Amino acid sequence: MHDTDTQLTPAEKRFYLWMRLSFWMYMLGLPLFLLLGRQVAAFLNGLPGSLLQAPPWPPAGHGMEVLFWQVLGVSLMAILALLCLYIARDVRRYGPMIIALLAAKLVSTVCYAALFAASGNLAYLVGVLTDGGIFLLSWGLWFFAAPADRFLDAAETRVLTAIGDALLPQGGPYPEGYKDVQEDCLEGTRQFLAAQPAVQVTMTRLMLRAMDVLPLIMGRFHRFHRLDASARTAIFERLEQSRFSSLRMMAVALKLYVVTPFFNLPEMVERIQGKDQ
Repeated sequence: MHDTDTQLTPAEKRFYLWMRLSFWMYMLGLPLFLLLGRQVAAFLNGLPGSLLQAPPWPPAGHGMEVLFWQVLGVSLMAILALLCLYIARDVRRYGPMIIALLAAKLVSTVCYAALFAASGNLAYLVGVLTDGGIFLLSWGLWFFAAPADRFLDAAETRVLTAIGDALLPQGGPYPEGYKDVQEDCLEGTRQFLAAQPAVQVTMTRLMLRAMDVLPLIMGRFHRFHRLDASARTAIFERLEQSRFSSLRMMAVALKLYVVTPFFNLPEMVERIQGKDQ
């Protein structure tokens, strides 16, 4: 297991603890579901009427089909338990595997919601609240843990790089485009973010993600980082001239994370000072 005191960020430690807790929940729930799964309906139906104002949950039965789905459910719980164990053993290496758990919980939440809407049975609402809560908590903890000590995760870094390439292309007054000094600029951005409170870093990450999906809202068929350079430049110019102040402020904020590290590079400082003399 991790040496959580020396290797992980606070967000990673929280995610790590949640994965350990999830592992034990699934491991303890696996035999209970296998042995007592068919008794859940009877338990819910036996609750006081004041707590359950809905049609009773039909009993599970004892046929081969019921046993098949029960075994399938147990196998899924075993897979999720193993998944949580792997992530807990190495959050940075196996953390992205959380997408499998998120997919499973999202599908079950949607299905439970559809069943509840169709029947009004409160048992399905319990499923929505349980699996939906696990989905939101797991996604939220992973969102904060994903960047590790880099402040931006891989997806957000791709968007920032695409913005930099649109604002500072190769050629022009500064032949070294953003991509030529990308790693140095990203390191400068990380230092910039390191001096900010956690709330502001989170807002920056959300702005980058919003920027990436903005072209889809504008009727284009690709996210921002997949557009060609001219299309990215055009979209950014539209944001800077937008009548909505929130969009203009977002464009200015993201622009600062590109131009500030770029023009703070020693070679850029020397070039600017040379032009001023």
